[in-house]
Amino acid sequence: MTLSQDFEQLEMDVGRAAHTVTTALDYVGVDDRSHGRRVGLICHRIAHHLGWDRDKRHFILLAGMLHDCGVSSTATHQKLLDEIEWSGADEHCVRGEFFLSSFEPFEPYCQAVRYHHTRWENLPEDMPLDVKELANLIFLADRLDVEYCVFSLTHPPYKVLQRKSEILGRLDPFVGSLFSPTLFQAAREAVQRDSFWLELRDEYLDEAIFETLDFADHKVVLSFDQVEALGELISLIVDAKSPFTHYHSLRVADLAYTISGFMGLTEKERRTLRIAGLLHDVGKLRTPDEILEKPNALTDDEVSQMRSHPLDSKRVLKAIFPHTPIAKWASEHHEKLDGSGYPFGWAGDQIDIPTRILTIADIFQALCQKRPYRARLQAEKVIDIMEGMQEKGQLDAEIFALTKANATELYKIAIREGSRMAPEHL
Repeated sequence: MTLSQDFEQLEMDVGRAAHTVTTALDYVGVDDRSHGRRVGLICHRIAHHLGWDRDKRHFILLAGMLHDCGVSSTATHQKLLDEIEWSGADEHCVRGEFFLSSFEPFEPYCQAVRYHHTRWENLPEDMPLDVKELANLIFLADRLDVEYCVFSLTHPPYKVLQRKSEILGRLDPFVGSLFSPTLFQAAREAVQRDSFWLELRDEYLDEAIFETLDFADHKVVLSFDQVEALGELISLIVDAKSPFTHYHSLRVADLAYTISGFMGLTEKERRTLRIAGLLHDVGKLRTPDEILEKPNALTDDEVSQMRSHPLDSKRVLKAIFPHTPIAKWASEHHEKLDGSGYPFGWAGDQIDIPTRILTIADIFQALCQKRPYRARLQAEKVIDIMEGMQEKGQLDAEIFALTKANATELYKIAIREGSRMAPEHL
């Protein structure tokens, strides 16, 4: 993707965008960070044996990669790994459908994602056959990848080539009920190739995906409004990870936009900073739920896990928004002017004005929001705490002064509930 010099348009390859979003979503797995991409590739390889044309194979690759966009919780991810079926599976499918429908280039994949945990025998009778097959192929690929992962935990990598049929065979009892017999037969053929299994290894996975995407790139030009919609989509996925972070990223973005107006930044700079605010915590998808929701002080080990999220964010955002400062601003929002921040330990002039604004917006909103270890703080208390930080030389004096002078307005923004993109139950 390339943001134009005037920051008003983004040329985006939908396939590579899906890959990047999926890479971020794969953080949720903590120990296994490739599930979404493997499912997409498995779908594509089975589709070859179904005789699907190139465009349809490309479509199922992207739908497969995006299939778990409704999963933000590491607990939910663990259930998906532990069980073939479970009672809450449909919830993340509904969320995923809504998230994808919120961003026009991803909207075509909605139905396949919505029904990717529905039994073959229970798919709606009035659903077109091709949509049923798309959804069910994702279900099959998803469960096959879980079986592959379980096998890989207790066997050296080369053993998979000796036990190909056995791994797929664990799903045999579910043919005709969970899975389409036609799709399963194509899977039986696909898994016989060594390359099917070798390409699932991390060292080959992305190369295999990119070689496939290069055959059928679909480039679209997005307006700045659509770019912001992509940012809001990802921020909703991030903030859904914990009930204590609902709308945090959206409110940080709104605060950064407002404060940057007080500072006299141009409208384009402000909107670009707003995108950085929306996405500043994308790396927290990798943080276990129990750390984010812990009701008391974190241990040193838990703090260390938390402190990696800015660089995780940078990795994802550089891929989505190259040639822009978005990744830089987002990844440096925990830096402090006195050098006490992280992950880089920048100080003074090493931290630019937009990053200083984002830092203050993030701290202000976090203090205003209810957290597992305390209730929401009132505006006066928030300002008192931040004033202490500013007096220690951690925060920009001018930006803090403007924040303090406009605290009443900013507090209303910080505690506002809801999003124009998501109903309250999401």
